[in-house]
Amino acid sequence: MAVSDESSVRVRIAPSPTGFAHLGTASTALYNLVFARQEGGTFVLRVDDTDVERNRPEYEQLIYEGLHWLGLDWDEGPDKDGPHAPYRQSERLDVYKQHAARLLADGTAYRCYCTPEELDAERKQAQAEKRPYRYSRRCLNDPPAGRTEFAVRFKVPGGEVKFTDMIRGEMSFDSGLIGDFIVVKSNGYPTYNFASPVDDATMDITHVIRGEEHLSNTPYQLMLIDALGYQRPRAYAHMPLILAHDGSKMSKRKHPELNLMLYREQGYLPEALLNYLALLGWNPGTSQEIFSFDELVGVFSFERVQHGGARFDWEKLNWINGEYIRAFDDEELARRLRPFLPRLDEATILRAVPALKTRLPKLAAAADLLEYLWTDPPPPALDPDAVERVRVAMSALQNVQWEPGAIHEALMRVVEESGLGPNKTFMPIRQALTGKKISPPIDYTLALLHKDLAMARLARVAGVPA
Repeated sequence: MAVSDESSVRVRIAPSPTGFAHLGTASTALYNLVFARQEGGTFVLRVDDTDVERNRPEYEQLIYEGLHWLGLDWDEGPDKDGPHAPYRQSERLDVYKQHAARLLADGTAYRCYCTPEELDAERKQAQAEKRPYRYSRRCLNDPPAGRTEFAVRFKVPGGEVKFTDMIRGEMSFDSGLIGDFIVVKSNGYPTYNFASPVDDATMDITHVIRGEEHLSNTPYQLMLIDALGYQRPRAYAHMPLILAHDGSKMSKRKHPELNLMLYREQGYLPEALLNYLALLGWNPGTSQEIFSFDELVGVFSFERVQHGGARFDWEKLNWINGEYIRAFDDEELARRLRPFLPRLDEATILRAVPALKTRLPKLAAAADLLEYLWTDPPPPALDPDAVERVRVAMSALQNVQWEPGAIHEALMRVVEESGLGPNKTFMPIRQALTGKKISPPIDYTLALLHKDLAMARLARVAGVPA
């Protein structure tokens, strides 16, 4: 989506370090970075760490680690120099205090001395009267005397709040339905709806691209930007939520797939995961499904982003990941597999690559497929006909050169003689070698084992000398 204004585009993400690195953070970062690179703009990482009780430095490091793993690098942030430092909200408290003081001085905010018990009583009264709760403005009209502890509330001016959303078009909210809201808590820390717009304004953010769950926050934030006399961001874009496969909203407790680092641990490729995330809620309008980051920069547009939530689909992710795996040359795939096959030397991994390439949905699956190389499986219980097929295979392999091509030719002659077809012929051989019904292609399964060891495993099942 082209931007007509000549001033530089500046976008941002503002994750909270309150738990594991989140898949939604990665998705939002991707769209922000793609847009920034399309427009030759700047991508800012700002850490929303004002939740004192839940923030942890290790969680912040997980955010950095996860985004770096995906290649979603930022131009300005807490770990980089930039003209709008600091980039942690906990280090910007003086900025928020100054802006709150401005609101108090010009009468667009006021001190609220109400206790939590008093506010709870107001809510229960509204509930009993079956009406939406809005703060009574008690502390604006008749503040209680003798109290010193207070929060700061914004005085909602009323009227419509309008803005342009690059996905949903022109948006309008009736601010009369919004009660006066707190901008600074009694502990001196800003609320999200205060710190975020102040930071966006003071950091010259031009486009706010974030998740759909923040759409309802936008009128609050725009009223504050207007009251402080700042120029609004040029546009907003509220991206569709990532939903569970059943269409329900994801939660950290129920849906482990929200944990970004899970994908690295299971051997999903960062470029494949980015590709998949781009397609969650966006349609390129063509049949193409595999995109490099540079290709995304070339074709992405907000006009083709869907309004509704996007369901997470493991099958689609596995397919995309498998496509990337199969596109690697053998040396590159071997390099990527090394962390997942610590028991094997580099030469063995490289020999295994051609067999694994067609069967891997993710890199971690290689360990299960190759486990027979370092673990001696128990001999399977086979019926007499299957045992006989193992004996015939042993005889055919006795004097064969031990490499996949020669093994394949010998075994195909066994298939022709048996008349049973490859699957039924090879299954007992596979089980004798690996203890499993799934393995790399049978010729590679045999070739990866030393010949003496392979023949010994077949022999103990066949009941003949090796």
